[in-house]
Amino acid sequence: MEEEDADYTPSGSQPSVGVSSHVSPTVAAAEPSQQQQATGNEVIDVDKEPTAKAKQGRREMASRSDMWEHFEQIKDSANVVQHGKCKYCRRVIKAESKQYGTSSLRKHFNACKRNPHRNAKDPSQALLQATPGEAPGNHKWDPEAIRQAFTEMIIEDELPFAFGEKPGFRKFMAKACPRFNVPSRRTTTRDAVRCYFKEKAMLKKFFKDSCQMVCLTTDCWTSQQQDGYMTVTASFIDENWNLHKKVINFFLIKGHKGEDIGKNLLKCMVEWGMERVMTITVDNASANDGGIVYVRKQLNKTPGNNIANGKYMHMRCAAHILNLIVQDGLKEVDLSIKRVRAAVRYIRNGGTRLEKFKEILEEEKVDNKTFLKNDVPTRWNSTYIMLKAANVYEKVFTRLAEEDFSYRFALSEENDGFGCPEETDWENAKKMEQFLGHFFDLTTRVSASLSVTCNSFCHEIAEVRLLIQTWLDSEDALQVAMGQRMRDKFNKYWGLWHINTKVSTNELENEVQTEKGNEKKGKKAKGKEKEKEKEKENPNLLIFIAAVLDPRYKLSDYTSAVIEEIFGHESGQLVWTAINNCLADLFEEYRKKYAPTEGTSEVAADDQSVPTVGSGRGSMLRDRIAKKLKMNNGASCNAKTELDKYLAEACEEKEGKFDILGWWKINAARFPVLAPLARDVLAIPITSVASESAFSTSGRILDDFRTSLTPFMLEALVCAQDWLRRTTPIDIQENMEELAKMEKELIEEFGGLHIAKGKEKSASTSKSTSMSISKP
Repeated sequence: MEEEDADYTPSGSQPSVGVSSHVSPTVAAAEPSQQQQATGNEVIDVDKEPTAKAKQGRREMASRSDMWEHFEQIKDSANVVQHGKCKYCRRVIKAESKQYGTSSLRKHFNACKRNPHRNAKDPSQALLQATPGEAPGNHKWDPEAIRQAFTEMIIEDELPFAFGEKPGFRKFMAKACPRFNVPSRRTTTRDAVRCYFKEKAMLKKFFKDSCQMVCLTTDCWTSQQQDGYMTVTASFIDENWNLHKKVINFFLIKGHKGEDIGKNLLKCMVEWGMERVMTITVDNASANDGGIVYVRKQLNKTPGNNIANGKYMHMRCAAHILNLIVQDGLKEVDLSIKRVRAAVRYIRNGGTRLEKFKEILEEEKVDNKTFLKNDVPTRWNSTYIMLKAANVYEKVFTRLAEEDFSYRFALSEENDGFGCPEETDWENAKKMEQFLGHFFDLTTRVSASLSVTCNSFCHEIAEVRLLIQTWLDSEDALQVAMGQRMRDKFNKYWGLWHINTKVSTNELENEVQTEKGNEKKGKKAKGKEKEKEKEKENPNLLIFIAAVLDPRYKLSDYTSAVIEEIFGHESGQLVWTAINNCLADLFEEYRKKYAPTEGTSEVAADDQSVPTVGSGRGSMLRDRIAKKLKMNNGASCNAKTELDKYLAEACEEKEGKFDILGWWKINAARFPVLAPLARDVLAIPITSVASESAFSTSGRILDDFRTSLTPFMLEALVCAQDWLRRTTPIDIQENMEELAKMEKELIEEFGGLHIAKGKEKSASTSKSTSMSISKP
């Protein structure tokens, strides 16, 4: 019977591992019996260490649940999965197979707030997303919105269309947003063109609804491929008194003649539906003069398109004139500037020289964030920056000349140099830095493109006049010579007022024919004719009207003193009279344009004061009485016009920050005629910097690696970038000294960390090796 029980084993079962249910622990500890030997069962002593075969146990099966793609397995000492750690929130969930399994993991997966795949089955479900600095809002997966944002990034950041195909970016997107299908270069190109036309249609509608009169700025540019381009920028103030400056065109041109420029400007105006132009700001190129004459002639064919028949349409770029004034003065530059320039170039052109310079710099304990910078001799603003940086290191240069023979020899006259800078040279360099600093700051102020600048421009002109006068009054012969050159150039554009310079409309129209005749006669005849015309030209009076429309100045004694400071006493009186006449004419012209609205309101007010007699025949009596009342009120009110009321009021405080557009927005209802005039005049750009900035953008876009871009595609990218960037453009220029310092700090931080880890790893390796060797 015992043998039958021992031989009986259920089919498919395996021998049990451990102590048999028929054998007691005491018997199991004894030697194997004959019965156990007959059956072949193995009795294992529990007190002994398990064999390798017992340790291996059942073969581990591969995980089949898709949840393990989102959780990390946590196993115990027996290599059995006990927990799962979420890859998104790092929470540990129990996942023992017999009791929990993957059900608990799936439940957490569907509820995890940081799980990006939580709503993959329901794309319409919105998520609550918090953005730094903003209130929490609903976020919904929208691939079209992401694609639009990608297109705008390509345009704004001047990236190539193939940026989405780069492996590094695709690897990043696979981690950041795996569900988004990054578009190809062809798709990106189509999206960019679609974005351009969409923004253009919106801007056209905005021009039509909110633009009263526009001020244009234009300039020409030649690309690296020797192709000529022309850009047009529109400036205006909308109904809410916000200043706008938009690049509306950037196109390829065939020639740079005046008539070509004028035709391109008219073509641009027709394309955008612009009929009324206040001013056109250009530089001093003679071709621009002819272009504006051509535009003035064409616009005068339709009455009402131009203010004062385009008499004040031509506005010269103030920054360009300032550059000409300073450049003429620097033609008398002395030996000191040349020596400082040569010393800076010597240091910047060699690695060992720079190291020697920095050693002396540390010993002298000269701490300055800005390092030496080379200049371009033809650009005075770069010369100012070079002098400003070099003057700080005067002690270092002086000691370098004493200790370094190669430095002295490189700058010596024997080596065709100008010599090392001496003490007097550094004194002259500091004086030049101080003088050029005034012009540098002035150019920065007048070149602002996001704020109104024309209201303070006449004060800036007076400031330039005072700066030049200080050099004329100097005892230094060099400064006097520079001041004389600068004064001559200043008087050519701003400092003189010609009495017999009234130009009739017919004469303005004939200027185009004169220009064509001069081109046929030759460059010499053309130069003489243009020179005569420029000698008779007066400054544009609108820059003084803008100052009058500033509530801080108006036609006050202060404004009169500024005019006298610029032109002198006698000419200042003539200019003052011309300003008053110009203001009265402009006010009358605007009053006629807005008179119907004012007249209707006055009649309506009079009608309310007259009792209603009836209709039909009784209306004759009512109209007669209303007409008498209107005439009597007009006789009493016309004595003091809206302009007189504005000028009679006290001026605003000159100190502190003043928002001129905000003031006119508040007081526009009180001055229904002056407000539109101020809205048009204050929008005038006095520099062409807005157009020149488009050339900087186009130069970066049309680089050596993107020369295959067509003119249309270049225009679409340049214009769309300007329309999408509604804030201050990002400065892409880097400070090389700060970058070098940051690189050194990073190498010290992370390089030292890796070295320490390497030493620690090698130490642990050598320790484990010694232990293994010493182990018996």
